[in-house]
Amino acid sequence: MIKLIMNRILYLTIILVLPLTGTVNALEDKVVAIVNDRVVLQSQLNEKLSQVDLKNVNRLEAAKLRNRILDELIEQSLLEQAGSRLGIRISDIDLQNQIKLIAKRQNLTVLQLKDAVEAQNISYSKYINTIRSQIQIQELFRTQFTSRAYVSQEEIDSYLKNNVTTNIESRMNIKEYFIQDDAAKLDIGKVKILVKSIKKDGVEEYKTKYPNFDIKISILDNVVINDLPDIYQNNLEILDENNFSNLFKTGRGFVFLEVIKSNVLVNEYKVSHILMQTNPMEDSKSIKNKFYDIKAKAMTDNNFDKYAQEYSLDKASAIKGGSLGWITKELVVDNFRKVMVNTPVGTISEPFKSKFGWHILYLEDKRVKNITGNLIRNKAVSILKERKVAVAKREWLSKLKDQAYIEIVNE
Repeated sequence: MIKLIMNRILYLTIILVLPLTGTVNALEDKVVAIVNDRVVLQSQLNEKLSQVDLKNVNRLEAAKLRNRILDELIEQSLLEQAGSRLGIRISDIDLQNQIKLIAKRQNLTVLQLKDAVEAQNISYSKYINTIRSQIQIQELFRTQFTSRAYVSQEEIDSYLKNNVTTNIESRMNIKEYFIQDDAAKLDIGKVKILVKSIKKDGVEEYKTKYPNFDIKISILDNVVINDLPDIYQNNLEILDENNFSNLFKTGRGFVFLEVIKSNVLVNEYKVSHILMQTNPMEDSKSIKNKFYDIKAKAMTDNNFDKYAQEYSLDKASAIKGGSLGWITKELVVDNFRKVMVNTPVGTISEPFKSKFGWHILYLEDKRVKNITGNLIRNKAVSILKERKVAVAKREWLSKLKDQAYIEIVNE
């Protein structure tokens, strides 16, 4: 009862103040809804309605449209209030970055964007405030729903089993090497020697060195990976560092593939490292000397993991012999990335520094991975999350309305 009285007082106060402010036309701008301790004004409703083509719309449909837009404004007010209660504040820096991004997407400077907004008879300060409100609501949804939405592996597998995800643009230009063996008489050991030679030296001299083998080379240009036979797809999952697949058997012979071009291949590095940090007893020079000693011993006894377990301050990897597993260059900081990419396979790097401290790394292997499967699973996760978030939003907004004081002010 007290809350009702206070909100009615708020409404009367607004009605009294509007004619005195000089910022709006009192005869036109009036309160159309009270939302807790805030109001929705007729000018806000009119602005939204002006963006809709009302030609050929009868009075009943126009009334329904007005009520729907008013409901959207009420929801927006509730969300802004919720964001404020939860302490979600959009800094001027975040706002300016968003404005720059909007301008960039339209191939404009910020000043040109301002001119374009004002050319539509829109106050730029009002435009800025609208953007700030949108960012606040987006951040509200992210923190309360998107970041909390959990999708299990079982849900992903079930979705992929029952839905076709053909909108992943996974394409490759492939060179197919086909070794004829209709009679199934070729010795697999000799075939592997041939393949190793071709991968190393090319195909130019194979007819001279291996005259008993009939090899046909075909180009599969701009092929969609999902359109290939399963055995081809499986053997394109992991390639060697030169983009060659493993040798595999088909009904008519042996095949191996070379990927010439692709939009879904990434380099992966199987790497281990040792992390140390300077302290009052050990400066950078002491750390580097210790690393040189460890490197020499590890190269001699081929036991890098032993020294990682003993010396590395990165305890999460130290218990695994310093292993970071198979990683891409995007997962590590700049200096680590540079050293990892340039270290030859099977060798230990020189000591180097990153923001975490001093390192040496051992590059065990390199390969190329087809991430089509990752993209498909990520797409499935995104779809499933969106569904869960949409349901959670609707339920939460319904509760928000139930708990709020909302009054539609009749004319």
